[in-house]
Amino acid sequence: MTATDRLGMCTAGLMADPLAPTAESVRGAFAATADAGLSAASVWGWHLPFLTDAGTLVAASAALDGLGIHVAVVEAATAWSAGTTDAVRSEAAQLAAAVEAVGASSVLAVCLEPVLAEPERAREHLAVLAEATGRVGAGVCVEFLPWSGVATLAAAWELVAPLGPAVGIVLDTWHWQRQPGGGDLGLLASIPAERFPFVQLSDAPAAPVGDLMTETMQGRLLPGDGAIDFTAPLRCLEGIGARPFVALEIFNPALVSTLGVAAAAVAMRAAADRVLAVV
Repeated sequence: MTATDRLGMCTAGLMADPLAPTAESVRGAFAATADAGLSAASVWGWHLPFLTDAGTLVAASAALDGLGIHVAVVEAATAWSAGTTDAVRSEAAQLAAAVEAVGASSVLAVCLEPVLAEPERAREHLAVLAEATGRVGAGVCVEFLPWSGVATLAAAWELVAPLGPAVGIVLDTWHWQRQPGGGDLGLLASIPAERFPFVQLSDAPAAPVGDLMTETMQGRLLPGDGAIDFTAPLRCLEGIGARPFVALEIFNPALVSTLGVAAAAVAMRAAADRVLAVV
């Protein structure tokens, strides 16, 4: 696996506080991504209006064209796991509008609740989301989060398997490392290749540092600086024929503030190049 045509940036990781974005922080993240030689991105959809003073998706699309950046993934759908059907449809319409504006191929979906209380209803809601995004040319990919109601690859696969190829799975290397029970390469190898449209790349210490939510949002490491074995899961994906979009997702505000956003993006890109070159 090489770090060339399929490597991009999750731009939220280049912001000191992605939950409180400003025009300066969003525009700086995208500019740094372009300057680091990356032409693709995964983007929190609600950040897009900050790209221009006009604050519209049309204007954001034009700004992205000017930077030479293609948005491959729009994040993140959350209503499907516990919301009402009306809430799911409303959110799906908003995400579909963002997808259509920027030409994304995937919408990322996550469960933010500690328990998935109604799995069948959640699956039905994912189907509603996939139908809405499918009309504008995008699939859905579910990211498992170790502290959530969809905590493991196994739980994600059980949830999405009946939905067919329109709904896949995100393999985030940090979540792969921290998932309860550890990574299951046998299961990974058994899932059809087309169900893995997206890989998020970051590293982690061997043992968790504090609670998982804090670590994932503040303490991720550059690829190669931690304990994650990237070779095993990434070669497994390559072995089954998966060709995912790979993006750096390194939430580490201290790194960004110490190096500055431009240098941080360059450091992230260089670390990914080193890791992926030997996978």
